[in-house]
Amino acid sequence: MIRHWAAVEGDLSREHHVTAAELASMSTRRFLVLIGDLSDQARFPRAWQRTPRRADSPEEIARITGLPAQ
Repeated sequence: MIRHWAAVEGDLSREHHVTAAELASMSTRRFLVLIGDLSDQARFPRAWQRTPRRADSPEEIARITGLPAQ
């Protein structure tokens, strides 16, 4: 998420009118609710989907892909 912080901050400002000061003092719960409520036009969800994930175990690969662990 830190990698895409500009998109996060921009999306929250544009869609929810959250200022940087409000974001800095926001609870984790509220932050996650607002992130989860971003529209299809938001930049962060698309950037997050393109972010490679590191998978070190068959269980982690299964969790990411939805396929059973081998």
